[in-house]
Amino acid sequence: MTRRGCVRTDAVRVSAVAVLLLTALAPAGCGRPRHEPEAAAPPPQATARVGTLRVGLPSPRRGNLLFACEAPPVAPRIGSAVYAPDSLDPSGHRWLRLAEPAVDSSGALAPDTLVVRTFEDATDEEIALERGELDAAVFWPGELSAHMRSDARFRDPELGLCARGVLACIAAPGDTLGAPRADMEVLNREAFGGDLLPWSALEPVAGDGPPARYVVDPTVPGAKHLERILARIPTVGVTRTLKLVYLDQPVAPGPTRADWRTPGVTPLFALRCAVPVSAGSRSGVRAIGAQAFAGLAPCAGGSRR
Repeated sequence: MTRRGCVRTDAVRVSAVAVLLLTALAPAGCGRPRHEPEAAAPPPQATARVGTLRVGLPSPRRGNLLFACEAPPVAPRIGSAVYAPDSLDPSGHRWLRLAEPAVDSSGALAPDTLVVRTFEDATDEEIALERGELDAAVFWPGELSAHMRSDARFRDPELGLCARGVLACIAAPGDTLGAPRADMEVLNREAFGGDLLPWSALEPVAGDGPPARYVVDPTVPGAKHLERILARIPTVGVTRTLKLVYLDQPVAPGPTRADWRTPGVTPLFALRCAVPVSAGSRSGVRAIGAQAFAGLAPCAGGSRR
């Protein structure tokens, strides 16, 4: 065999060995890298604006435990969205959104048509919601019945923080401590169904004060009812007295303190309205925010005498 033939034979052997090596390494992921296409990221979920929402509200004449509302009805607003009455609706319930740019998310997602019904009686409003005549309904703190709170369709309603309204306690001069937290939890649960928002959720508060007896300012419509609940708390040997008052003030926690934040006046709760919603409208209402619907209630969470 010539030298050229030997070289050619060696080259064939080397090539064969290389093929075997590449074949053996391929299952381990070696060799030529694969360029598999990456899974495309899902497109962002855009929240569509609801065309029409039917909302139930307390009538301005409907009482509640904390304040009396005597304000005249006003045109509804949802965030920055403004509405005008539909001139073709003789009932006066239908409102059409004005073509003005929204400057907040609630306004951007507010419906084009808002049908607003007011109810003198909370039970009638609940019945309308159960019958499917409303998409959402606004109730004052503690107003929603135990039946509705336990109904699987409306259990755990949305809670919208009111822009106004503070339940506070006033202590004797020199007493700057608040009410015992456990006592206030009892009051919130038994009288308001847990609808009130503890002030501690808005800003840091001082620790529990010593045990106390309670009186409720007689100008509060539900004073007797609240006092009966608080009277169940043991007070043997207790000499400290706290007075609960309702303050028609904006909810403004934090470093900007209002004039009423004086020594001895301690905020306990901010007001929230329960907003049960039908299943088909839940996503739209949540996107807008329950607070915007609480703002539709007359007096917007505070009395106007």
